Parts: sequence; C-alpha cells; structure tokens
Amino acid sequence: MQRVVSNGKSNSLKRDDSDVIRFGFLLLPEFPLYALVPVMEALRIANQNHGRKLYDWLLISESDTSVRSGNGMSLSVDATIAEVNALPTVLVFGGNHPMQHLSKRLLNWLRRLARHGCVMGGIDTGTFALAEAGLLDDHEVTMHWESVSTFRERYPGIKVCERLYKIDDDRITCAGGHATLDLMLSLIGKRHGAALAQIVANAFVAHRPRSETEPQRLEPRLLTGDSNSPLTRIFQDMEQNIQTPLSAQALAKRAGVSVRALSRLLHDRIGESPMSYYRKIRLQAARNALFYSDIAIQDIAASCGFASPEVFSRTFKDHFGVSPREFRQRFTSDELKRFRPELDQQLMSFKKPSGTARMTVS
Repeated sequence: MQRVVSNGKSNSLKRDDSDVIRFGFLLLPEFPLYALVPVMEALRIANQNHGRKLYDWLLISESDTSVRSGNGMSLSVDATIAEVNALPTVLVFGGNHPMQHLSKRLLNWLRRLARHGCVMGGIDTGTFALAEAGLLDDHEVTMHWESVSTFRERYPGIKVCERLYKIDDDRITCAGGHATLDLMLSLIGKRHGAALAQIVANAFVAHRPRSETEPQRLEPRLLTGDSNSPLTRIFQDMEQNIQTPLSAQALAKRAGVSVRALSRLLHDRIGESPMSYYRKIRLQAARNALFYSDIAIQDIAASCGFASPEVFSRTFKDHFGVSPREFRQRFTSDELKRFRPELDQQLMSFKKPSGTARMTVS
C-alpha cells in the first residue's frame, strides 16, 4: 500500500493497488450511531456520483457478530479484530463509557495496526482508545466537547483542542455527530477534489463543508455578537470558574457592571437569574463527569464547586429528578434525553435586546 501525496504533502488516506480507498470502522459497545451513519453515507454518495467505486469499508467488532449502539439499535459487523490483520485506515467509534470496553486484546490490536502503518482515528470518545493504547503521544487531538475535561484529567500529556476534527499526520480525531460529515467531506475533497466533496454535501442538504478549525459550540462572543461585551465576559467567567464559583458581586465587577445590571442582562437574554444559570453550568459539568468517568461522586462534587457531597446530591436530584448515584447506576441512552440540560439551546433561544459495500479482509 502507498501513501497518497497531494501538493507534496502526505494526507491521512492510503490506497491499495486497485485505487479503492478502504476504511475499517471499529465499533465499541454503545457507539454513536449518529456519527457512524454520515461517514458511511458520505462514502456511498461519493461512489454513486463518481461512477465507480472509490471507497470501501468494513465494520469491525472486538468479538461479537453485532454491536449495540448508544440508542439501543444493534448493527451487524463484517469481521472481528481476530480476522483483520491490516487495513489502510481504521476509525474507532467510542461509546458512552469510553474506558469500560478497552480490553488488553483490543489495545494490542490497535498497536499492531499502527506499527504496520495504519492511519488511526478516534471518533467521539474513540479518542480514549487511541490514547490508552499509547498512540497519541506528540499528537494534537479533539473529541466531543463534553468529554474533554475527563480526557485531559486522564491524559494530561496529550494536547487537546476543541475543534470539529483534527488531522495530525497519521492520526485523525473527530468530535462525532455532524462533525463526522465535515471530516469525510475534507478527506473526500483532498483525495478526489472539492467538486465531489460539494456534491456529497449537497446530497446531505448541507450548504458547505465546515473547516477543521471551526468550533464545536457557539461561543459566547458569537451568541452576543461582541467578544468584549459584559455578557460575553459573564459567560466566559462562569465557564472558566466551575470548581470555585464566583459570587454575583465578583461576576458583576469582572464584567464592569453593577449587580443589578448583571441580573437584568441574564434575565433579558436567557430568562434566568445569574446564579440559577451558573448552577446549571456546574450541574452540566457534573453530569458530564458522571457520564464519561468513574470519578468518585464526592470528588465530582468538589470539582464542580459544591460545598459538600450532600449539597451536590440534593441539588442534582432537584434538577434531574435522580441522585448522582442513581444517575450513574441506572443510566441509559433513553434516560439521557430526559436528564440532559440543553444549555446551548437555551442560550440560542434568548430574547433579542430591544431597539454498505462489503470488502475482503486483507
């Protein structure tokens, strides 16, 4: 197999002698189906519109004939890792609990493929698998923004950026969700031209491929329209001071407004008091820690600015309807839809101020 060269620089795709670019998609239990489907469909649409097969892919599991996704649907796979000795590119689709399914056997398989020159990728929490296998040293990576803090705590030596996707030599990482489409459009464009990538985007009714460096979330400056506005500074201070929450007085002083003006700004924009919204941000951080990690509940309480585990448990239950322990023990994907506080949607709805092709395993 040879590396594809574009404009004198190698990209992260490889091809075999038939010029069909092959991907392996490793599905871990509870993998995000909404991230996998755009990847496969983008390749299918590229094949369909080019007139011949450009891409092929293989669904892989560790040992089972099917894998259950995060939404409860099961997907049949084409092969297990015992049957796959080499592939040009493998993307790992991680699940809701990124550390629970990383067996020694699976990690050794990832290492073996990497040693043989395979381009390795992590989609959503799949980045945890690559990090645990030791395949991300000296690489910059990304993942879904909700799991960034957990990743940084576990792998402090790996540089993380909150972007849609990151292509760093022979490592590919992606936030998941809609960002997987942007990643595939980029890879298709680099290999077969921007025109084909736009055709695929049009088929998805997506106006344009988003670039690698675009943020995953709307930042406060984009929501307010002014990166230096008092409201932007308030949002940033809340997000950056989770473990030691600021008082209303401190928030107001840092934003250069009075406490009364602070309350009016938040009420006019999101319909809540500053401290109520601030508490939701801290609860969201706590929910993410419960969701993505096995960190002790008392440590989560402290890291999210709650005076004691008892106060944290009571506040969490008042907001989500279950205690932190119950959330962790009884959690399912269906329950997540009820529990998750959609803070970004709330911000976006603020009031405006007045005035499959199968393949042979190689």
